[in-house]
Amino acid sequence: MSTIGKRVIFAGAADSANSKPLTVEGIATEAGILPGSVVDYAAAGAGLELMDDAATVFGKPLLVANRDEIGNADIDTAWTVNESAVAIKPRSGEFLNVFVITGQALTVGAALTRSAATPGALVIAATDGSEEVLCFADETVTTTGTQLVRVSVA
Repeated sequence: MSTIGKRVIFAGAADSANSKPLTVEGIATEAGILPGSVVDYAAAGAGLELMDDAATVFGKPLLVANRDEIGNADIDTAWTVNESAVAIKPRSGEFLNVFVITGQALTVGAALTRSAATPGALVIAATDGSEEVLCFADETVTTTGTQLVRVSVA
């Protein structure tokens, strides 16, 4: 069990019609990718890496690493370099547990974007249109470390 109380990354869909997540697969191109990390396609289709783009970069898909694609894996084990990795490409109405950086005072509905300073995690987004909003907090929590937080995809 995760030391932060979450046991799954895909927390479900808003309805039962789409109860299975869309997934993408690639080779882990760096160490330290944990389930719940925000990932990106590596250059030249080399695999998956931790997302480290600035929040002001628009148009990249939200991909969340998920080791539990068959329902029995833990979420505390990182992929090793060159291991086959899986990520969820969430659809509107789906809920996931995703890493959010420390010190974020979240309320339900808070807009979240990628954190260039902490690759693979989310941070509260500016809502003035200068940053791409990827998802929204679905729980009220102040993060005391980089931790998994339930989010919803619009």
